[in-house]
Amino acid sequence: MNIGIIGLGFMGVTHMVGYAKIPGVKVSAVCTENPAVLAGDLSKIGGNIEFDSSLVDISAAKKYTRWQDLIADRGVDAVDICLPTDLHPAVSTAALAAGKHVFCEKPMALTEADCELMIAAAEKAKRTLMIGQVLRFWPEYMALQDFGAAKKYGAIRSATFIRQCGMPDWSKWLPVDARSGGAAMDLLIHDIDQALLLCGIPDRVSAKKLGDGDGLMATLIYPGGPEVRIQGGWFQPGMPLKMTFQAVAERAQMDFSQDGLFLSDATGQRTKVEPNGPDGYQAEVAYFIECCRTQAEPLRCTPRASADAVKVALRLKQSRSLDGEQIKC
Repeated sequence: MNIGIIGLGFMGVTHMVGYAKIPGVKVSAVCTENPAVLAGDLSKIGGNIEFDSSLVDISAAKKYTRWQDLIADRGVDAVDICLPTDLHPAVSTAALAAGKHVFCEKPMALTEADCELMIAAAEKAKRTLMIGQVLRFWPEYMALQDFGAAKKYGAIRSATFIRQCGMPDWSKWLPVDARSGGAAMDLLIHDIDQALLLCGIPDRVSAKKLGDGDGLMATLIYPGGPEVRIQGGWFQPGMPLKMTFQAVAERAQMDFSQDGLFLSDATGQRTKVEPNGPDGYQAEVAYFIECCRTQAEPLRCTPRASADAVKVALRLKQSRSLDGEQIKC
């Protein structure tokens, strides 16, 4: 199966590493406007997670500077889109119309209308469309979903998600709200998606500004519970990435931080959990390839669920602009 990657920043090369580990899959084409990267120099690619650029070799891939030309390549079976978010709808729908399967980085799009446009294009083309909500494949967050879904410890009573890092000075487009949607859309979309997966779509949301950067403190409101909070954003340059969660059920609690994943039961016993599974980035691209090969809907990460996360993120931004006014979802 031949993959074309459009956009060779941090996520594009991370996905390339993942595809290289899947038998029968080849990155046959790449697209970027950066001539140094096309020449094989990946040294200046930045992100909030370190990666080994020596694992990436694009020497054998066809090289394009226009995404339209890569999509027109008849040898490409599926397209992996790692472009600024404002370009996701146009590039995704064009690729789908050309008969390609599409893996598109999160967030899905900047508006609900564009999300619907992408879903309709996939349905019309009868091709796989999947959005890169990687936490759905991250071992610790998969353990959280198992914790909530199994009901072994009763219903979820509360959940708190925190995600923060420095302002993304490695990117020119990420800090531009019109291109990325800001931290609520680009960064906290991970935790919004996890909250919806764990607790469903809330009735209302409320959010207030947090700190001097692009941050917020949010509450997802469910009549009768549970209590769900999301906090974080982009703050001082150089701040390391921090991601944590805590979920409290009727008879147990699960929490995750830099110290690891722990389960505390009703007796007070706290046990470290060692979740099994591959790297999340590797797992999500492998799942996408399997869905393409079997022509199956990506049930672990449906386009509809990704569109729901965008909808809630937009409501949170609206509420923050109104100093915490509750917004109906």
